[in-house]
Amino acid sequence: MSKVKLFVFLAVAILLLAMGASQHQTDAVMALPSAQVGAPGGITIPYPGRLTDEAGLPVADGVYAFTFTLYDAETGGQPVWAETQAGVTVQGGSFAALLGSASPLPKEAMDSKLWLQVAVRGPGESEFTALSPRQVLSTASVAPTSVTAGPACAHDHVGEWWTGDSGPSGNGLRVENTRTDGIGVTGVAHNGTNAVGVFGWTTQGVGVRGSSDSSTGVRGTSNSGPGVVGRSTNGYGVEGVSVSNDGVWAHSTDGYGLFAHSDNNHSIYVDGAGNAGLYIFSAGASGVYVASAASAGVGVYSAGAAGMWVHSAAQDGILVETAGLDGVHVTGPVGGSYYGSGLQGNEDFAVLNTGEVRSKVGFGAPTHGFAEIMAVEGIKTDYEPGDVLVAGGTGKGAVARSSMAYSRAVIGVYSFSPAFVGGQPVPKDQQANGVPVTILGMVQCKVSAENGPIRPGDLLITSATPGHAMRADDPPRGTTLGKALGILDSGTGLILVLVTLQ
Repeated sequence: MSKVKLFVFLAVAILLLAMGASQHQTDAVMALPSAQVGAPGGITIPYPGRLTDEAGLPVADGVYAFTFTLYDAETGGQPVWAETQAGVTVQGGSFAALLGSASPLPKEAMDSKLWLQVAVRGPGESEFTALSPRQVLSTASVAPTSVTAGPACAHDHVGEWWTGDSGPSGNGLRVENTRTDGIGVTGVAHNGTNAVGVFGWTTQGVGVRGSSDSSTGVRGTSNSGPGVVGRSTNGYGVEGVSVSNDGVWAHSTDGYGLFAHSDNNHSIYVDGAGNAGLYIFSAGASGVYVASAASAGVGVYSAGAAGMWVHSAAQDGILVETAGLDGVHVTGPVGGSYYGSGLQGNEDFAVLNTGEVRSKVGFGAPTHGFAEIMAVEGIKTDYEPGDVLVAGGTGKGAVARSSMAYSRAVIGVYSFSPAFVGGQPVPKDQQANGVPVTILGMVQCKVSAENGPIRPGDLLITSATPGHAMRADDPPRGTTLGKALGILDSGTGLILVLVTLQ
């Protein structure tokens, strides 16, 4: 018997027999074959428990004898009450006794904190074996209010392993807190990388299940490790169900709020029936960090609706903002589509790994003209949008502000905001001395009436006024900048010009 362990679900129900035994007390006593009604002046305590061996398996069924002793200290001390109950039936490891049924507990003895020592004698054994440790007993414990509510626990179960068939309910352990701001189960683990506050394990069902009508189903908080770890061989590691709030809420100050790992299935499977399937907020690091060694980091599948649906009533549906790195950066081997819209292989719009962008319907922009990024000679701040530009004299592809009439070196116009830009270096430090030069299309251009008023359709060439164009009735070949689309009667001004170099 020395290898037997006692798991006790202890309900302390102070029943003052001096007030008379109620029908509930009588029913409780009748349900226990070994119990008897206590004498007046004493109290009785329902005491259900479970006996297992060192492997956590129930002891053999049979009739056992128990000795219960109350001490005034956790170890040593003086006994203040004792009784022996023979003929207690143990089935599947479970038993039930009624403390005080053989030797009534004096009410006065319960006014202080006591410790219960249990000794057991199995079938065919001649001696009682004391089980340890003693269990604290206090009148502060509350009796169960119903059969299904479960008894209140007046002591800890550190290091214990509970096993058994839960029956049709399917609940290995159910803790229900009726306070609106209370917590069903709180698990706290200290010291050691393998310490676990709450551990739930099952071979086919749910390891830990948290259900809440208005608050948090499962909440895991950790200062350095995972807040919640759920492992299942065939079912859900962690399932959180909430009617109006968070099914699973994970928060971590140093490690992962939620870490999900799967060897051959989905790490996280999200199914949202009426609201957000997954809501993620991060104050310091990544809201979602996805790493995959062999397959998709994130896979989204939908049989009939949107695989991923993003809606915003007032701000961006998806906003990617970064202070130093790329908001979205995709790398990989050349070939294939990074992004496509339409049927696969026949996309209406696609961006390829090669950097090529394709569209069956063309490209539109709210501004005008096609421009090339070109370096300027001299200081960039000396140039202004609208300046007429000519090829520079360095021979390195730079441009300069026009300064003479009928120049055959005319290139284009410094653009305010071109619709399309070519030749733009990706690194920003290479764009420091470059400006967009419209070489085709419409652009706002500086013009001068020094060669007469300008009307729509007039051919334009460079003028003697630096950075300006003027009209010309029959310009020499190679000097034409484009055609005027606006009007200038006198002086200088800014009008819309269609750049068509000739």
